[in-house]
Amino acid sequence: MSKRRYPCFPIPGVGAIVVGSKGVLLVRRDKDPGKGLWSIPGGGVEIGETQEESVVREVNEEAGVQCEIIDLVSTADLITPDESERIEFHYVLNHYLARALTETTTPETPEAEVGWFHPDELPDDMASLRITELILSVKDRILEIKAEFDGV
Repeated sequence: MSKRRYPCFPIPGVGAIVVGSKGVLLVRRDKDPGKGLWSIPGGGVEIGETQEESVVREVNEEAGVQCEIIDLVSTADLITPDESERIEFHYVLNHYLARALTETTTPETPEAEVGWFHPDELPDDMASLRITELILSVKDRILEIKAEFDGV
């Protein structure tokens, strides 16, 4: 298993913009980078696992929600240097848009938080501006999917 901190190579990962009747699913991160801040669910792709399988697994593990993939939204690099400018984290992330199949949430740990947020009412303590911009970049699609739940 490769190290996630101070890796020798970039680590492939995924993130999911999961849409349900109440909006976008967010989780408060329980580890760095971004510990304690709100973000979309996601994580590292495991060996032998497709990216799509990874998305479904990560969303279920972190939030207890079942989902289905709709589309690939973006690819991004998350490169985080430490205080001495050594690369502490380096992820190559593919972000997917997904539809919630269930909406009852179960946080991964007792101290974790999970919530549904309208894209116009995202928390102030988001993990990064890039995540907020990513969500807002597909706001119209989010609202269309959300409306499907309402039967509009």
